[in-house]
Amino acid sequence: MQSLASQRFETFWSQVAQSPADQKLAIIGSENPLHFDCVKNKHLCHFISNEKDTLKEAKNLGFEISTILNHYYDIIVLELTKSRETNLGLIALAEECLKDGGKMIINGDNRIGIKSFLQNISNQWPPEITLIKKKGRIALYQKKKQLFGRWKKYQGFDKNSDGYYTRCDMFSPKEIDKGSRKLVSVFSTKLFGEVADLGAGWGYLSKEALRLNKKITRITLFESNYSAYLASKKNIDDKRATFRWASLENIRNLRLRFDHVICNPPFHSGRRKDLELLKSFIFYSSRLIDLRGSVWMVFVSGVYLENELKDHFDNIKILYKDKHYFVCQLLKPIIKEV
Repeated sequence: MQSLASQRFETFWSQVAQSPADQKLAIIGSENPLHFDCVKNKHLCHFISNEKDTLKEAKNLGFEISTILNHYYDIIVLELTKSRETNLGLIALAEECLKDGGKMIINGDNRIGIKSFLQNISNQWPPEITLIKKKGRIALYQKKKQLFGRWKKYQGFDKNSDGYYTRCDMFSPKEIDKGSRKLVSVFSTKLFGEVADLGAGWGYLSKEALRLNKKITRITLFESNYSAYLASKKNIDDKRATFRWASLENIRNLRLRFDHVICNPPFHSGRRKDLELLKSFIFYSSRLIDLRGSVWMVFVSGVYLENELKDHFDNIKILYKDKHYFVCQLLKPIIKEV
């Protein structure tokens, strides 16, 4: 079933904005390449994303893929994200990468604030066309001059309140997540040997693990978000750290086994709760550890999946619990054929 954003774009694209065959197009901000399957000349369209899995899906659909806007484009489509700062940074970047006279399309749902966002833009850059449809809005703008260069600051890495380099398009950029703090307080000085940080984000868990545990010989950070992967490399200066931009699918055939896995797993895709994503983290963590190894994982209380854990581990120890979080040590992985 098509999403509302996809239906809105398809209507707008077919009736108003469809580009000539030789024009270069870029899509930014979107987590779902299928929203743009109506675009016919996909070989001339760059799908831009930080997410490894999203880029793989886009490539399979026939789009050219990249983590950055690196050409001058005739049309750039921004699908609004849930982060206001990210959207402002993308507007500034897109404006810089549009050809003179090029067009920008901004599409978003009411629930993420598209109305107020377009009003903010339109005060300085009036739209050529606006369509209100399917619980959202989509508008077309034509580039005439540079207006939003001041927002490029949102595309850079800055130190947050805890002294870590982050950017607005990653998890918990402004401060250390409370669940991660709880997890560190539990594993403390108990780690050694080969360690994996699954869904490492901008590197807080790994940096603390290395600081507290001199017996760690190597820690491998696995992170699918390219911005977070780059930030973690800026935040950790330790020869024992190895960094891998990798999705869960990339880990599937990994032959390495670790003494410990540390993980604060995501349970949202965008704004939507995604328990299947959380289940995947539980499954892959069980595949990464040695039979005598440990997984150290923190859960938000409302998404503690006890039955799922029992499917993959014989020994589950709850080491910390309050009204907000569970912190578990997971032992004796159950290896099933898949």
